[in-house]
Amino acid sequence: MTTIVRYCIGVSKKVINQSACRSRNSRHFTVNMSNIVTEEGIKNKLIKELRATHVEVKDESDGCGGKFSCIVVADKFEGKPLLQRHRLVNNILIEELKSIHAFSQKTYTPDQWEELKEKEGK
Repeated sequence: MTTIVRYCIGVSKKVINQSACRSRNSRHFTVNMSNIVTEEGIKNKLIKELRATHVEVKDESDGCGGKFSCIVVADKFEGKPLLQRHRLVNNILIEELKSIHAFSQKTYTPDQWEELKEKEGK
């Protein structure tokens, strides 16, 4: 039984090492750049679609594009409850959210944002 276990471990190490080598060699590995989500892409889309006055986007995934947090300030949020605001943002980013693991957002009207900045002393 130990021989079988050693054999399986040896095979797994070999497969892992081969795949690691392939990923370093660009001839064997392609990436569809159109599917990569970036801070700038999210920010530009939110500014354009919401006519946002302030947008901050932070990639919290060490650059892999899997986890983002954002702050969005827009007049379109006026009179809308939090859930409607978040749904609005989610609908705008529907394609991006398909490849993002985690997305958190804080949405404010311009008045709420100014009030928050005053409280924080910015």
